[in-house]
Parts: sequence; structure tokens; C-alpha cells
Amino acid sequence: MFAEEVLSGLASTARNLYQDEDIRTKAASARSAVRDTPRRVATQEDDLRILQQRFPFLKGFSDSFLRNTPIEVLLKMGTTEMKMNEIDKNKNSNNRLSDNKTALASTFTDVEAGNDNRWNVLHPSRYLAGAGVSATKMWLNARKVVGLKGYSAIGNYDMSSIGLAGLVTAKGWTEIHDPSSIDLRLKLFNVSSASSRSKAEDDDISELADFRLAIRALKAAMQYVMPWNRSIDAIDGFLQQTNYCAADTGNLERRSQLLTQFVDYVLEQNAERWRDEEPFLTCGDLKTAWISFFGVRSHTAGRKKERDHNNHHKKPARKIPTGKNDGICWAYNDGRCLKAAGDCKASSGRELKHICNFIADKSKPDEVCGKDHMRVKFH
Repeated sequence: MFAEEVLSGLASTARNLYQDEDIRTKAASARSAVRDTPRRVATQEDDLRILQQRFPFLKGFSDSFLRNTPIEVLLKMGTTEMKMNEIDKNKNSNNRLSDNKTALASTFTDVEAGNDNRWNVLHPSRYLAGAGVSATKMWLNARKVVGLKGYSAIGNYDMSSIGLAGLVTAKGWTEIHDPSSIDLRLKLFNVSSASSRSKAEDDDISELADFRLAIRALKAAMQYVMPWNRSIDAIDGFLQQTNYCAADTGNLERRSQLLTQFVDYVLEQNAERWRDEEPFLTCGDLKTAWISFFGVRSHTAGRKKERDHNNHHKKPARKIPTGKNDGICWAYNDGRCLKAAGDCKASSGRELKHICNFIADKSKPDEVCGKDHMRVKFH
């Protein structure tokens, strides 16, 4: 009877035996009281190993302690441990995530030095868990670590495994490795451009389906080249939330072309922001940017069919030359610049004027309109 009472007491405190040395001492004293009980048999080495495999927490105890503890008590300790683990699994997920986040401040991973060639020798640091910081903070930290021009370009990323083989042009791979490149364009990720040999990279994206595929290819390519760069995810998120700006562009004849122009504008703005060590345009920023962008473009995009009908007999307008030393903001005249007058500067730091660059007399390309309005709205 006395032995059973002792065993019962030991079982109730089994979960905390390995945390409290005082309890270990008391347990040892209690075991001595039942030492002569015929039922007690010392745990054999083979049984001990099996118990430690079944209940890994027992590895925290010394072998001498385990050998001198009745097998019934060890089994009860294991059962208690399993119940506690089950309780931990059922713990509120939000609380678990919060606890894990708090623990990050004092949890560090040692990163050993080594070699990495981006091909057949990969450093283990490539497989570290994702950083739980804001995407813009990752962008700004990368600006300090990576530098202005990014990485040397390669094109042997495994796009075929994700169903996007052949969608990225050689120029697309070249430009996407440089976060400061203002030549990165969505058409470089268009299936028509990638498959065309005679006029590669010159095809417009005329269908919405092609536009969506190009966005997917651009996003996947960026994830391969710069996993920390979430600027394309922001663009994709904005387009998904607005159903590709259906409220504004759903009835437009050249919907995909307008959306492509907007994406190209955002890519250029993000390149400038990278140069200036500023955060990329987030999904929230893009909502504001679209309102301004479409507000300028809707004047011409909305009456595209009528203009084509009335002016089909006219020759195409001559492309306006883009001189480098004219001091005029060409993006402003195309409706793509959202900067305020006086705050617009080129990447070199030169101030650009927000005046009309329309050339009335083609024989005098250096004489422009010069008035305080956009060419795209008034000419």
C-alpha cells in the first residue's frame, strides 16, 4: 500500500522531475522506501535506449537516474510529456506566433564563412528562414549591402520548372539584375517579344492575357534574381486588388497597353527610388499613383476610337526627339511624372522643367511650345 502511494505521488510530479533538483532528491528518497518491493526491477540498458527513443525528453536525465527509476514511473512520465505536447499544439496560433516573434530578439543563427558561386556551390545561408521585417526595410538594407548596380547578370534560372520557360528575353535578364536600371520594361517579359527573332522586344502587349502572363514572368524572374525585392509583388498585388483597374480601363480598346505603360512607369520610379535610397512604391502607394496616372491618360485613352476614326487619313505623328540637354521633363509631357513642378530632377541631379515639349515646326526641332501644360493633353 505504501509503495503504491509513493508511485502515485511520483507519477503526479513526473512532468517536472527534470526541472527541479529538489524533486529529484525527494523522488530518490521515496524510491529507497520501496527498494525491497518484489515488483521493482532495474531498467535494462536495451529498455533504457528504447524509452529514450520513444520519449526524447528522457535523454535529459542521467543514466543512473533512469536505471534506478521504476519502469512504471518512466512510462507515466512519458505519457505526461505527450499530453503536455498535445496541449502546446492546441495553443492559440496567434499566441504562438506572437511568442515566436518576441523570441526573435534573443535568437541568433551563427552564419559561418564559406564559398558560393550561384551555380554548383551554394552557401547554407541561402536556406535561412525568411526575415520578419517590413519589405521596404529589406529593400533599404539591400541598397546598402548590394550597392547601386546590383549583380552580374545571368540567364540560366530554372523558369521551366514553374511553367514560364522562354518568356524572358536576354535584355530582360540583363536589366532585372540592376535595380537602378530605368530600361526595365514589361515587354521584355512578353511571350511575343521572347519568341520573336526579327523584331525581338519591339512588340506591344496587346492582349490582357499576355499582360497577366508577363506580370507573372516578371515576378518569378525577380524572385530568382533578388528574393528580397518585393516591389514586383506590390505591383501584382495592386493589379489583383483592382482586377487590373477594371473600373477605369474595362471599356478601353487599348486596355493592356495602358496598363503596360503604368507598370513601366512604376518600374522606372522604383529605379529612381533605388538610386535615391528611398523605399519602393508599395501597394498603397500605387493606388495613389494610379489615380494621378490615369487622370492624365484618361483624356486620350477614353476617346481613342473616335480619334482613330477622325484622323485615320493623317500620317502618324513624328516621334519627338529626346535631347539630353534640353532641361525638359519628357515623362511629364507623356503623363508619367508625378513629381511637383520644381521638385523634378534627373538621376544626375539636374532640374527638369515641367513645360510642353511639342514641336510645331518639324524643320525646327529645337523650338518647342514651352507653355505650362502637358503635350499629351493639348497637342
